[in-house]
Amino acid sequence: MSYRKVLADRICAQLALSTAVGRFAQVMFDVTVVIFVVQDLHRPAAAGLAVLLATLPGLLLSPLSGGFLQGRNVTAWMAADYLIKAAATLGIAFGASAGAGGIWTLWALALLSSLTSAFGNVAFRSYVALSLPAQLRGAANGLDSMISGLAAMAGPALAGIAVTVFGGRHSVAVVGAAYLAAALVAAASGRTTPEAGGEVGLRSAVEAVRGILVHPVLRGLTGVYFLYQVAVGVLVVSLPQLVSAGFGAAPSWTGTSWSIAGALGIASSLVAGHRIADGAERRFLIAGAALTALGLAGLFLHSTVFWLAAMFVLLGVAVGPMDVGLLSLRQRLLPDTGATATLAVSASLNMAGYPAGAMVGGLAAGLGLGPQTGVALGCALLSLGLCTRLPVLPVGPRPAHKPSDGPADGPADGPSDGAAARAAESSAAQ
Repeated sequence: MSYRKVLADRICAQLALSTAVGRFAQVMFDVTVVIFVVQDLHRPAAAGLAVLLATLPGLLLSPLSGGFLQGRNVTAWMAADYLIKAAATLGIAFGASAGAGGIWTLWALALLSSLTSAFGNVAFRSYVALSLPAQLRGAANGLDSMISGLAAMAGPALAGIAVTVFGGRHSVAVVGAAYLAAALVAAASGRTTPEAGGEVGLRSAVEAVRGILVHPVLRGLTGVYFLYQVAVGVLVVSLPQLVSAGFGAAPSWTGTSWSIAGALGIASSLVAGHRIADGAERRFLIAGAALTALGLAGLFLHSTVFWLAAMFVLLGVAVGPMDVGLLSLRQRLLPDTGATATLAVSASLNMAGYPAGAMVGGLAAGLGLGPQTGVALGCALLSLGLCTRLPVLPVGPRPAHKPSDGPADGPADGPSDGAAARAAESSAAQ
């Protein structure tokens, strides 16, 4: 019932749809561009840099982007981000070539597609945190996590189908069309300005980062999820070798294992979103981190493919409580001003764990399966340890923030998020 109520909110439903199409397009972009550059242009080295340029600059600019969104129509800037991505992706599809000029065009357009990424990433979460009634936020967070899980699981398959049907170059154009569709849906959702404007510039960006790093719970959450993502990144790199050398299974079990984890992750996200409540977030995070550590530890016991599948069931079930616990607890800690910037910076710091893990996994590849899996397990155990040390927040009503443009969401009759954050800091200091 709660999910039906979330989707009954027209703006929330349209932002969720735009986010879903955009996330699918992003996953498909990485796959199709790599295939296009490697197979059609025969420039494999250029493909890796293109994917990096399409990701890293947006993460680095997130503090400035989040501050810029304060007081502005987040749905319009979400649409602008997807329009820029659509133009850049279509430019790559029809402008990139094997020559030096074509490769520089590829890199420049990949960089362009990344610059506004925070606008698309934060709009839905900003609306959920600041405009949606409190009783619906848990379900909305479950929906958010489910969208990410679906994109991660089905996006590569859709990209493969697009490449097979349309070929490398035109499959990139299909991704551009998907970005355009996401932009149109976001633009149709109407004006949403969740919070008053604030200072925009380097100083405000530094303050947004500092606000997370000095806050005991936000800092702890960043560490928890960063380490969790590092563990996942290491596993992504090590799994193909683990499947063949460790379990003696066919290479297809690499994809099968991730499909099992993805399907269970989607289901656990929906369950966690339905059951989460204020005060339960820490327990959800501990459960998710513990299941992750247990699943990774089980990979040391090389057995049959059924054992491998069982461990990925644990890893998949862990996704829901980890994601929904993080999103829900972070929402309770948003400051009175600068909430959008806080969301943008926090999301970027969390996302940075995955490429860092993939890099670590690659560096550890020469050490053998044991050390690789051990690094992943060590990060998961550190994440679990940080979960247990998160300060316990006081449970109480929190306001349903009313956007300056849009339907009323009910009275704001509880303590402010800033008050909750200050209470958490006081609790941590005692």
